[in-house]
Amino acid sequence: MSEQAGKVARLRPALGFTSLAAALALVATGCAQQPVAEKEEVDVSAEATAGGDLTVLIEIPARSFDPAVDNTMASTGDGARNAAVFDHLLYLDPATGEAIPHVAESLTPNDDGTVWTLTLRDGIEFSDGTAYDADAVKYTYEHIVEVGVQAIGRTVDTWTMDVVDPLTLEITTPEATMHLDKLIADSLPYIVSPTAMEEDPEGFAEDPVGAGPYMLDEWVRDSHEVYVKNPNYWQEGKPHLDSVRMELVSDAAQRVNAISTGQADMQTPSASSDLALIDQAENAGLNVASIDVNGGGWIYLNNQRAPFDDVRAREAIYRAIDRTGLAEVAQGSPSARAIETLFTETSPFYAEDLTFPEPDAERAQELFDELADEGTPVEFDYVNVAGDVNARQAQYIQSQLSEFENVSVTIDTIDLPAARERVFMNRDFDMSPYPGAYRYPDPEPALYNLLITDGSSNTPGYSNADVDAALDAARATTDPDERAEQYRIVQERFMADLPGLFTFQPRIDSVMTDEITGLVVNSRGTLVWSELGFRE
Repeated sequence: MSEQAGKVARLRPALGFTSLAAALALVATGCAQQPVAEKEEVDVSAEATAGGDLTVLIEIPARSFDPAVDNTMASTGDGARNAAVFDHLLYLDPATGEAIPHVAESLTPNDDGTVWTLTLRDGIEFSDGTAYDADAVKYTYEHIVEVGVQAIGRTVDTWTMDVVDPLTLEITTPEATMHLDKLIADSLPYIVSPTAMEEDPEGFAEDPVGAGPYMLDEWVRDSHEVYVKNPNYWQEGKPHLDSVRMELVSDAAQRVNAISTGQADMQTPSASSDLALIDQAENAGLNVASIDVNGGGWIYLNNQRAPFDDVRAREAIYRAIDRTGLAEVAQGSPSARAIETLFTETSPFYAEDLTFPEPDAERAQELFDELADEGTPVEFDYVNVAGDVNARQAQYIQSQLSEFENVSVTIDTIDLPAARERVFMNRDFDMSPYPGAYRYPDPEPALYNLLITDGSSNTPGYSNADVDAALDAARATTDPDERAEQYRIVQERFMADLPGLFTFQPRIDSVMTDEITGLVVNSRGTLVWSELGFRE
């Protein structure tokens, strides 16, 4: 459904970036920033006590409990639910990028990174009593390939998988990689019961069987789900909670209000980075746990069709938009920061001299005019994904571009499920935001998947042979100096090609009451549910 549409006025640059940003920020937030009350820090790593019924708020309705059809793995969507039912084979640390074995005991490569050996813990069963073994892992990955929804399936389809024994699976890859553990932790962590899937392939999506800490007990579509403790869970004494209720509340402000008034205990961790709401939550006395991560707010530019198949159009967008103002408006706070480099200063791959283009209205207009003179004016559709941050962002971009001649933008807002099909699967867009922020604590696998030709997250359709070669070379080694050299090449080419628009500096925020502890999340913000519970 189109929420806002129309051609923008065509004017020469007039307003300064700062003044326009401030004006839009006030319009977007509806009020001036309020001071955040000081609050005593609460430790969320303490061991949870046994028992309790948790209500967690989530913004996206459940679609399916078949992990093969979840192509986002997001903490705010089906990823949160799948983690509760299936648990993590491995998970990716959001700060270090390290792959941490969980249900798996280990996942290790041979000397040249062409054969990886997955070893499972002994004695683990699915909630139907069948074995969580190497055959189940192989079956799940073949199922993902067969279903064909997840882009990662194309990569899995190139593997050779051999079951050595019930606890050992060997994976042979066509190309050397020393980072397959990170890819599996990030994109392939959820394993299904083959027995349950074979008995009822259609029903499995609504009645899943996994080895996670919780089992689905009730699902009322577009309302809520209730999960109860799995009595056969593999970790003794866990999970801590007796039950989890996931309640659908799509409006972010309503979620904060519900938690502050005691109607819920927390919301799923999120990288949507609405700092105004975070301030609101802290002022309401709630606990906010945050993790700074590499990456940024990310807006796709479709490199496969006009106007953004021309690098001059992409540069013009960077030159025309004040990204600092965009970050402040999008996140609803003057403390918001724009991402300036592909890696933060704490990353071993940080390159201070390789930054995104600075705003330059004169240069932007030159590029817009040049393209128009050639008969290819920058006229495009912005397929917006519903949500407060995205709405403010789209409005700001449209307003900024309205100051220029020979550029026009139409905004079409759709919900996330529709965007999954239109943007991520069919690539039917010119410009569109990535929901939340695109994060990569390590370049493997997220940055690789974003930029490699035909990568599973390469929605813009970007392709550069030098980038492909550098990414593959970095993937084939663990040597830090060699990796840094290859990722410098990637950054140099990215700054020249500008395949998409990076915006604000991201972080993962968890909003909850002070009673919640045992907070462990992966790089996508998905909870490790077995640890979560109430404070004693």
